[in-house]
Amino acid sequence: MKAAAATAASVAVSVGVVLLLVPMLGGQPDGPGFWMSVLCPLLIAGPASTWQFHQTETIARQRDAIARMHVKLEDAHAELKRLHADLGEKARTDALTGGLNRGAFFEALEEAAAHGNGPMALIVADADHFKQINDGFGHLVGDEALCRIGRVMADAIGDSGVWGRIGGEEFAALLADTGRSAAIGAAERLRLAVAETKLLADGRPVPLSVSIGVACAQAPCAPMELFRRADDDLYRAKSGGRNRIVIDGREVDPVAA
Repeated sequence: MKAAAATAASVAVSVGVVLLLVPMLGGQPDGPGFWMSVLCPLLIAGPASTWQFHQTETIARQRDAIARMHVKLEDAHAELKRLHADLGEKARTDALTGGLNRGAFFEALEEAAAHGNGPMALIVADADHFKQINDGFGHLVGDEALCRIGRVMADAIGDSGVWGRIGGEEFAALLADTGRSAAIGAAERLRLAVAETKLLADGRPVPLSVSIGVACAQAPCAPMELFRRADDDLYRAKSGGRNRIVIDGREVDPVAA
C-alpha cells in the first residue's frame, strides 16, 4: 500500500511537471511525451518504492525481533542469577533442618573468629538418646525430632547469631557480641524449649532433650580451639547425666541460669 501510494504520488508529480513546463516551453502536453511522464514513474518509482518499503519493514521486524530476544536474554540472565543464588544457598543449608550445614557453619565460625572484635560464644548441643529414638520410633520420627530441635534452636538464637547442624544429631550456634552470662542464658532457653517440645508417634510421647557445651572467647581468637572447648564440655554434659549445660568444665545450675 505504501509503495502504491508513493508510485501514485510520483506519477502525479511527473504529470504535473509535464503539464506545467511543456506549455511554458511552447509545446503541447500530449502524445508520447505525456505518456512517458506516466510510464516512467510507474516503471521506476514502483519497483524502487516497493523494494525500499520492503527493506524498511524487514529492518523494523528484525529490530523488533532483536529487542524481543534482548528482553528474553535479560529474563534468562535474571533467572540464571536466581538459580545460581538458590544453588549457593542450598549448598550451604542442611536439607533436613534448614540451618547451615557443617561446612557453612565452620566458615562462619572462622570468619567471626578471625575478623570479629568483641565477645563471642559458641554453643554445641547434641540430642540425647537419639539412637533410642530411631530404634524405638523409626527414622522418620527421628528426622522429625531433628527438625523440631532445629526450629527450637532457630527461635532461641533469633537474630543474635547463626546456627547449623554440624553432625547427625549435633547442632551448634554462634553468638556475636555475647558474653558468658548471655551465652548461658541462651543455652538454657534452648535446653528448656527442647525438653518442653511435644512430639508424639502413634500416640506415644517421644522424649526430647539436648546436652549442651558452651565456650566463650574474645575475638579475634582461634576458632577450632573455641570449638574444642565447647565440644569437650558437651561430652561432659552427656557423661554427667544429659539434659544439662557445661561451660569451662563446670555444670550450670539451671536455677542460676
